[in-house]
Amino acid sequence: MYEAVLFPDTRIQLINRTRRKLPCPTCTSMSRRRSTGERKLRSIGLTHPMVLEVHYSKHYCKICCKYFNAPMEDLAEPGSMFTNEVKKRALATVFEDRVPLRKAVERMLRDFYVHVPLSTLERWVSEAGKKNRPQEGLRTVGSTRL
Repeated sequence: MYEAVLFPDTRIQLINRTRRKLPCPTCTSMSRRRSTGERKLRSIGLTHPMVLEVHYSKHYCKICCKYFNAPMEDLAEPGSMFTNEVKKRALATVFEDRVPLRKAVERMLRDFYVHVPLSTLERWVSEAGKKNRPQEGLRTVGSTRL
């Protein structure tokens, strides 16, 4: 897996999300821990770079015969290298402060010690734009849908 290059004074904060038993997201039966995993997330630091090292439990449901991880959606989206806070702050920089994407990348690095690649920021902006668009097939008049 890709290992990020960290700044010399990066602070690492440990977060423990391991549990012995968790309810299965499919059938809600209690499932035992099968193993553990580790995930590193880049987060916002005000005085220095910050990385969250999340230890989480992996579970197996005997009823559904499915594997699942301890929930982490409050910290980051599945597969993301950045916390939700980083994404929220980057999108606020682009939409609320009306900063161009390249400048937003520079500002995130300067103000919060987080390097968000331009391509990642472009994807976040396009996803946010799709969420705010009206659904196809529906006409809008003012703020009401027909």
